[in-house]
Amino acid sequence: MAKWKTFQHAGVLFPPAYEPKKTPVGIRGKKTVLTPLQEEMAYQWAKKKDTPYAQDRVFRDNFVRDFAKELGPGHGKVGFADLDFSAMNRRVDREKAEREAMTPEQRKALAASRKEARESLKAKYGTAQLDGKPVELGNYMVEPPGIFIGRGAHPLRGKWKPRVGEGDVTLNLGKGAEVPPGRWAGVVCEPDSVWVAKWTDRLTGNTKYVWLADTAEVKQDMDRAKYDKAVRLSGSIDAVVESMVSDMAGSDAKKARIATACYLIYRTSMRVGDEKDADEADTVGATTLRREHVKVTQDSVEFDFLGKDSVRWQETVKAAGPDEQFRRNMLLLVGQPRGPGKKPNSKQEIFDGISSRHVNAYYSGILPGLSAKVFRTYLASREVAGYLREHDRIRASSPHAKLYHAKMANLKAAVMCNHKRTVPKTFARSLEKRKESLRAARAAASKARKEARAARGSEPEAVSRAAAAVEAARGSLKKARSAARGKPKKAAGAKRAAAQLKARRARLAKAKEQARKKAERLAARAEKSEARAEKLRLDVDFAGRTRDYNIGTSLRNYIDPRVFKSWMDEVDGQWPKLYTASLARKFGWVREAKDDWKTVSGWY
Repeated sequence: MAKWKTFQHAGVLFPPAYEPKKTPVGIRGKKTVLTPLQEEMAYQWAKKKDTPYAQDRVFRDNFVRDFAKELGPGHGKVGFADLDFSAMNRRVDREKAEREAMTPEQRKALAASRKEARESLKAKYGTAQLDGKPVELGNYMVEPPGIFIGRGAHPLRGKWKPRVGEGDVTLNLGKGAEVPPGRWAGVVCEPDSVWVAKWTDRLTGNTKYVWLADTAEVKQDMDRAKYDKAVRLSGSIDAVVESMVSDMAGSDAKKARIATACYLIYRTSMRVGDEKDADEADTVGATTLRREHVKVTQDSVEFDFLGKDSVRWQETVKAAGPDEQFRRNMLLLVGQPRGPGKKPNSKQEIFDGISSRHVNAYYSGILPGLSAKVFRTYLASREVAGYLREHDRIRASSPHAKLYHAKMANLKAAVMCNHKRTVPKTFARSLEKRKESLRAARAAASKARKEARAARGSEPEAVSRAAAAVEAARGSLKKARSAARGKPKKAAGAKRAAAQLKARRARLAKAKEQARKKAERLAARAEKSEARAEKLRLDVDFAGRTRDYNIGTSLRNYIDPRVFKSWMDEVDGQWPKLYTASLARKFGWVREAKDDWKTVSGWY
């Protein structure tokens, strides 16, 4: 389906070329001046010298092999022990020291200069014309060369990722559009796609893209359509599950296997998987599970494997109701070899021959447009909606408490999707600092409460003195009036006493007003201190709960934002506070959503 008629842009921006500094590297004790590419590689290695990567043997060996290959055969077989990066290390340290020695004014001037340069480049490359209207690009610079990091125990970590040039990049432009200057790998017109440029990463073989920004109307429409599919699945979930269970128990062996894989995705929100190349990290998904990853007991199916990004996935599905048929099928698949001549070894794939193509074809046969990705969206949104239904009567709670419960709902989805992360090395120290801030905030709140209570519960000394002065003036006036009766000559004294009483009454009123304002200030300060303490308490609690979970992935990709929006409206919360500025723009279409919480809650 065509998403545009005309499409014009300026191509992509390439990172600046490396500027050689003629910094040598020692090779078997001999200082060697390198080529620009060799020096760039050595420089990038030196920047990693104080990181855990430099201590990773696989990372180091992969880099050295690529570096030795670039050095050429003239140096013979080069190992890490043959290389001396000390001059490059000193250069990196010197550059770091120079940055740290900059004055605030210099830092400010440098930041302003960089910002000006970014804005200039963005003006040229950051916008495209789609059907005659300007749209922002999400990213417009191709990835720079460097040392590949990867995630988890990726076998390619440490290898050199080559520079991308014009000859690697294919552009997507409208028919008849002006082609940006350059010797491009190709220029195509694909109006059913919203990518701007693409190239193949020569290290991993993956296709990389430059896309329209999430704020583009066409991207917003695609985003909305994705969540609408999840809503349709929710309305048909009973029929979909019934169909899967029926096919799992059916006589068609291949269909039963596909249905079992599909049911596995439904029950666990597991990714499909698909076969990976030999040089990729040993991670699996539903269709690539091996016997070693599954244990079937009398009443459950247990999973233990490395999923995407080498994150360990452990889950147990208890055999109750429809899950019993699933357990029986998994027992059969785990316990018997597939196909002639295959041995029942632990490395054998359970769903050998089944891929995402089979899975999605099966799903769409039950419900048009249904895919494995829609299941993850539906399951994550259902998890969030379920939690929020239990906490939708908190209109009187603080804004911090409302945001906390929204984040907790998000965490529920992240846990279900197994969005785990490696615990940051600074986590314990960072959490302790938060706890210290919490202790200080609680002490400040306690002090502020005591001061506020004291201001409310006792009369300030200034008010007491002013009140006593008023009483004294009232007594003086009474005496003066008594003395002035029938004695006109003493009338002036009575007038002076009356004026004095009036003045002292004014001072008393002023003292009371000042005392009232002070009490209000102290009460406001106490309220603010208590709010800060509550926020820190909730932050500390949430930080502890999310110690090894990444909650950003589910928030960005899987949770229907209309669930959060309608719930926040229901409890009088602030919906944008849950999202970063970029995510709030991505979900800009949700701002106009009119569905109330009761309606949206019923979707999931």
